[in-house]
Amino acid sequence: MDIVFRDSEEYTLGVEVEVQLIDADTLSLTSTSGDIITSLGGLDGSIKHELMMSNLEIITGVCSSVDEVYNDLMGKFQKVLERAGDFNTLLCCAGTHPFSRWKDQIVTDKHRYRQLLEDLRFIARRFNIFGLHVHTGLKGGERCIYVMNRMLYYLPHLLAISANSPFWEGDDTGLKSYRVKVFESLPIAGLPFYFKNWDDYRNLVRNYIATNTIRTIRELWWDIRPHPDFGTIEVRICDTPSTIKEMVAITALVQALVRRFSDEYTRGVSYRRPHSAIIRENKWRACRYGLDGRFIREDGCSTVDARQAIRELLEGVTEDVKVLGSEGRISHIYDVLDGGNGAERQIRVWKRRGNLRDVVRDMCLRLGEEIKTG
Repeated sequence: MDIVFRDSEEYTLGVEVEVQLIDADTLSLTSTSGDIITSLGGLDGSIKHELMMSNLEIITGVCSSVDEVYNDLMGKFQKVLERAGDFNTLLCCAGTHPFSRWKDQIVTDKHRYRQLLEDLRFIARRFNIFGLHVHTGLKGGERCIYVMNRMLYYLPHLLAISANSPFWEGDDTGLKSYRVKVFESLPIAGLPFYFKNWDDYRNLVRNYIATNTIRTIRELWWDIRPHPDFGTIEVRICDTPSTIKEMVAITALVQALVRRFSDEYTRGVSYRRPHSAIIRENKWRACRYGLDGRFIREDGCSTVDARQAIRELLEGVTEDVKVLGSEGRISHIYDVLDGGNGAERQIRVWKRRGNLRDVVRDMCLRLGEEIKTG
């Protein structure tokens, strides 16, 4: 089996958002995805089922800019929210639902999901989580592997910005992103490996398929991965942020990083790989502390405040952001650094009101107002 990276237009974008469906009365998750998707006609495949029927995925088309991503997402969220109201359903964006139990969720009746349940059993059944996936177009598998290797160190930064899952089944987990710990229970999930080149990646995938470790590349549930069929690099580490503005700001940062490292590949820039242990530890710190943690620097000998590390990262892609025309969209990351990420907002509401239903209500209102005002 040959695995071919199908080139796409450089730095084009595709975004996938997993959205919670909330009962307007109880504020619990509700299994209305089939009703909503059927009533919308699927919007030409851009609104899709997920494993649980209390989750649906909103997918953009191929976008040439982050402004186009914003307009695409906003238009689809508006249509989904309007139709969801017909089924007493609200929309909520977060990495986990604060109190609904996975045991109460209904699995979507599709062959792929039935197969997942058969293969993964209890692990798949408790997979009641929600993420943001960002695809960026690239030309060539070798370039994609170089960019992926370079981006590994910065995945914890993206997680810290997006962290939005502090609660699980009514408990305060003490983590800013509990979602990533649920995700890591899957086989072949979490941080990928460094690869020497495209052949190194391709050989691993072929061996995985030959040994029945995976059936398709879709079962490589890494935090970042090549998507050869689309000709993209796909970043998957992020919790679903609470607002569309935050989703698009993170998308803008991902796009700028891809451009930066793609340009360095073209110029033949050599680099020293930070040890995988550093990246693994930083991911834990982002999961545990979010923006309040300290990251180990690439040299492995010193640390830096997470907020400062992210500011340094933003400064490092200033020129890329200008070329891409995404200054206005990426600026919302500074709002997150100043005002807190989604997890911090959830915790503040909970401590102030003492009720997780108020946490869900606050997120639904925040997203609903954003969608309605456009």
